[in-house]
Amino acid sequence: MALKDSARRLLREPLVHFLIAGALVFTLLSGRAPDLGERRIVVDERVVGALVGRFYDSFRRMPTKDETDGLIRDWVADQVYYREALSLGLDEGDEVVVRRMRRKMEAMAVADAETKTPSDAELQALIDKDPARYAEDPQTSFEQVYIGADTPQNRSMAEVQLARLRKGEAVSGPPIPIPARFDKASGHEISSAFGDEFTLGLRNVAPGQWTGPIASGLGLHLVKVSARGASQQPVLSKVRQRVENDWRAAATARAQAEAYARMLKGYDVVIELPK
Repeated sequence: MALKDSARRLLREPLVHFLIAGALVFTLLSGRAPDLGERRIVVDERVVGALVGRFYDSFRRMPTKDETDGLIRDWVADQVYYREALSLGLDEGDEVVVRRMRRKMEAMAVADAETKTPSDAELQALIDKDPARYAEDPQTSFEQVYIGADTPQNRSMAEVQLARLRKGEAVSGPPIPIPARFDKASGHEISSAFGDEFTLGLRNVAPGQWTGPIASGLGLHLVKVSARGASQQPVLSKVRQRVENDWRAAATARAQAEAYARMLKGYDVVIELPK
């Protein structure tokens, strides 16, 4: 109510009347007769309320009278320059303007989809369609020996060290701030230490034998998986946020595609390729 009362008071200020009159004078001087459409600039309660609201959001206080006068002057100037630029066709061929208008239209198309809430049945259907995507990572116990940076020389060294490990010999590499052994580590824990590439490579390693090299963000490693737990079936209550994010992304993409298809029907698109 405070914003609405402030806006109502501002509409009674002489400056507001002056600005509106000034905008009309501007149109007369430009040689065009004002009409009730795009040549009319109205500073009403909605406009002033929005200006005051944005100021409050930025500075956490109400603007003074002088500050409000400045906000109104800037808004009127924006409208005048914008409309004059359109009348001169300055927006034509401007890729920045085209892209910005496209983004606004796309935002309008997906507004409803972004606010909808999926049902449990819809989310469960997504899980059932691709359970592996939402399954909890199996816990893995393994040992690793760091060889060094991923270079041809170190790859050759890795083959030699791998043969020694398989014979039961002790092998050590350059020191790194990562444990040589992990017990029941989750995929997230492994990725945090070695990176996603290493985690994916480790999934393909059969337990019980030294193998490698497997690359990580640090370089090359030889690994031996001693135990790997079974993947657990995803439960909606535990993965709800991930599934809902996927559902909303699909819903907004579908809404955007459908809106574009409807609009495209109203145009005759002719593509003339260079010969």
